[in-house]
Amino acid sequence: MGLSDLLSYPYALVGCAGLIIYLIAGAIYRLHFSPIAGFPGPKLAALTLWYEFYYDVVLRGQYTFEIKRMHQKYGPIVRINPYELHVETPSFYDEIYAGGGKRRDKWEWFTNQFGISESAFATASHEKHRMRRAALNPFFSIASVRRLQPMIEERLDRLLERFGEFRQDGTPMTISLAYAAFTNDVVMQYAFARCEHRIEAKDFDPSFHDASIVGSTMGHMTKQLTWILPLMQLMPDWVTVRLNADMASYIKLQRDIHRQIADIQSGTYDAHEKVSHDTIFHEILNSKLPDEEKSSTRLWQDGQVTVIAGTLTTAWALSVTTYHLLTIPSVLRKLRAELRQAIPNPSKSIPVASLEQLPYLSACIQEGLRLSCGVSSRLQRICPDENLSFTTPSKTWIIPRGTPIGMTSTLMHYDPTTFPDPTEFRPERWLENSRLDRYIAPFSKGSRQCIGINLAYAELYLALAYIWRRYGSRDARGEDDSGVLELFETGYRDVEIVGDGITPLVVAESKGVRVRVVK
Repeated sequence: MGLSDLLSYPYALVGCAGLIIYLIAGAIYRLHFSPIAGFPGPKLAALTLWYEFYYDVVLRGQYTFEIKRMHQKYGPIVRINPYELHVETPSFYDEIYAGGGKRRDKWEWFTNQFGISESAFATASHEKHRMRRAALNPFFSIASVRRLQPMIEERLDRLLERFGEFRQDGTPMTISLAYAAFTNDVVMQYAFARCEHRIEAKDFDPSFHDASIVGSTMGHMTKQLTWILPLMQLMPDWVTVRLNADMASYIKLQRDIHRQIADIQSGTYDAHEKVSHDTIFHEILNSKLPDEEKSSTRLWQDGQVTVIAGTLTTAWALSVTTYHLLTIPSVLRKLRAELRQAIPNPSKSIPVASLEQLPYLSACIQEGLRLSCGVSSRLQRICPDENLSFTTPSKTWIIPRGTPIGMTSTLMHYDPTTFPDPTEFRPERWLENSRLDRYIAPFSKGSRQCIGINLAYAELYLALAYIWRRYGSRDARGEDDSGVLELFETGYRDVEIVGDGITPLVVAESKGVRVRVVK
């Protein structure tokens, strides 16, 4: 039967006509009758999500920069797809990402992309998120994180021993992978009482890091093609490897975390009894949460968020900061002078609270967080209770309640109006203007702020203080140094953000931030 014969059937004709009418009606509604039809922006973006798909999937994470171009053309508030608005004005950030008693939901289209819809991170409802987060909050309080310092220091000491090993054999070290191994060992030990000892692994176990990156970057595709990830999760490992080796590595990571949760639930893994600190998932299972909130599915999804988020963003901030410290000797000399005064004995432990009082170290950390950005994608919020108003010099825009709206840390952190010479690593800017903190959001803000912020800061302060108290560069040496770090085949392109993969993307050819450790 040919196509002409098929179309001769009246039902087929009616179906085709109905589809065409549906598409035309949908287009007319989106362009002219949608509650956000009056907002400026490209008509094609307002018409279809495939516009975003092209920039993020085909062009590899470029929609953030297309949004930047939209703002340059259309103004500070733009419609970036059929459902969503985007704002570039930093002063409006706290209105979107509000805390206190203001309810803010998440947009399921965004949060469902990772296959973790039951996690606290991906929970759309403000109320349900608050309940789920309340169970996790005690583990990430400042007091709880301070009690983890001995465990963090143990992993740091082992990392510094690895520095010495690389110094002895003279081979280059991918320090960006070393940092990922450090942050992952810490978060795995805290979450599951199961340190994977990636610091000790050959080349710092790049397979885990790579799988985490895949899990982050594939979101652009899976939020548009929602059937892909659930389908591949049902397949045997050998099938997923043949179809897509990268996605297979991510699914294997999910299954590994799932198994760890199952071991804890079954009671077959009791390592938490042998550590001096509480472990997150053992304590949650013993909490007063409803049984449905302790399901295996719920907990492994929270576990995945905890592990991947707790690994990638802090490790990237350490990598970016290290690169810049090694390229600007004057900054490293100032930092090391402050550290020598605060830590006369380089082998002595110093409380995180004391390190937080060091102004230049704090400024270096803030500048590293600014340039590394944390999550590089926009994180939409929905105000379910009231319209929001956004005022420009020429007009006040009314944002209908229920509308997803967001801002992007990459665009905020590199805004030359707020941060002159935005690509430069200049810690002094934080000492000159104490108000700059309000203009960066590497951990987001408000009631949905990253729950791991205190742990991340503790790792940043301890790692940067202990490493740079013991190691210098060719142009920033000390008499009691353990050695010198120098960049190896690493340039600005290895830390320059050229795309958005939920976490920042650098050029595909990059081999990471690499150093030589010399005497």
